[in-house]
Amino acid sequence: MKKYSVGIDVGGTFTKLGLVAPDGSVIQSLQIPTEPSKGPAHFTRRAAAIVKAWNFGSVGLGLAGGVDAKTGSLLFVPNLRGWTGFSFKKAFSKSLGVPVTVENDANAAVWGGYVVALKKQPHATVIGVTLGTGVGGGLVIEGRLHRGASGYAGELGHLTLELDGPRCRCGRRGCLEAYAGTHAILRAAKARMRRLPSPLTPKAVAAAALSGDRGARAVWDEVGTRLGQGLAGLVLVLNPDAILLLGGVARAGRLVLDPIRRVFAAQPFREPFKQVVLSAPAQRDWGVVGAALLSRERRG
Repeated sequence: MKKYSVGIDVGGTFTKLGLVAPDGSVIQSLQIPTEPSKGPAHFTRRAAAIVKAWNFGSVGLGLAGGVDAKTGSLLFVPNLRGWTGFSFKKAFSKSLGVPVTVENDANAAVWGGYVVALKKQPHATVIGVTLGTGVGGGLVIEGRLHRGASGYAGELGHLTLELDGPRCRCGRRGCLEAYAGTHAILRAAKARMRRLPSPLTPKAVAAAALSGDRGARAVWDEVGTRLGQGLAGLVLVLNPDAILLLGGVARAGRLVLDPIRRVFAAQPFREPFKQVVLSAPAQRDWGVVGAALLSRERRG
């Protein structure tokens, strides 16, 4: 068995590729434009040509949207129009001659966090939240990635917090994503901060909050509180060992973790919240790492 695996995290604008060791460390990596308008076959040829020079035994892809893990094709995708139904598993296997695993990108990222940050604790139940432009998630139950009956388990960003809340990009109102995604953070910053940073990004809003800007702190208090509200319900349902916050927005660290902890501390059912470990592990390309490690696991 070859030591390394390739992880490919496919986004609507850019794709990250990495050569990943069994411990989750990234040996080589690069980023390329996805060029979705040129179609999935063109993308597959470009990506395969790049990684052919690497020494690996399996490939894992993380794709945003609904994924049929058996056929390795997209069922639904918001940012890659025209890619639905294309079998990435078949195309990459034919081109590279190695086992290929295809998974939802949030599931892949959460698996990477589970294996690397939590050291793949046997039989653990983990809720993973990916915080970025949107809010995604994944579930590890009893040490196994939980995909659900149709592969859509873990869509945490579309839990409804308020029936008449702000409009979410999915079309509904009051989704968790409408309070904690990048667009929501920037909208709140414009409403609450007297002096906006330039460029206006979640990272800049976090820096302002750490420098004492009251409006910026209020932004993160709201984001963390809303996340806490959504996660509290899941804690009561799943009684998890750990919750992982992953993705660029999670870099806010204690700014988002502290209000979540306050929400948890206020819950009347104490035991599930006392034992759960809440963390935002150091940022890395979790989608790349998780996709590669899943491919290694599934190749046996």
